[in-house]
Amino acid sequence: MKTATMTMRRRLGVLFGAALIAVTMCATPTRALAANTANTSYNFNFSGTGATQGTAARLKTTSTVCYLRISYLGLNRMNFYIDGSKSASGSWVNRTRGGVATAYYTGHFSIHNYVNENGESYARLTAMSPSGSGAVSGMWSPDSNENNTSLN
Repeated sequence: MKTATMTMRRRLGVLFGAALIAVTMCATPTRALAANTANTSYNFNFSGTGATQGTAARLKTTSTVCYLRISYLGLNRMNFYIDGSKSASGSWVNRTRGGVATAYYTGHFSIHNYVNENGESYARLTAMSPSGSGAVSGMWSPDSNENNTSLN
């Protein structure tokens, strides 16, 4: 047989649990959601100083940073660019904040850009060898809601 004390404890427990869930949800920071965060691979091989290569066009749906993971860097540094266009077939323009994003080591990075701010819906990652022959590879996505070290 239930006593009034047991019923009251059960009700308080349920009430406390609901309050704890509500406080947890309100206290959890939320990040701006970015739509095209799927990572795709890139693998560039350069045969001299000033050589460039770029990825295929990707839809860029927000004004967030681009995500860049460098898994292999076979030169002492690499210049990266985020190009923007109104169509997937091109007329590409460098939209990298500051003009260039230079990496000196492997890791996870962000590249600030102005693709959406210029009314463009497509982005591509481009790299340029500033010092000789070598290779660079990794993953990238045009939109990111991660907080990584900025290259620019």
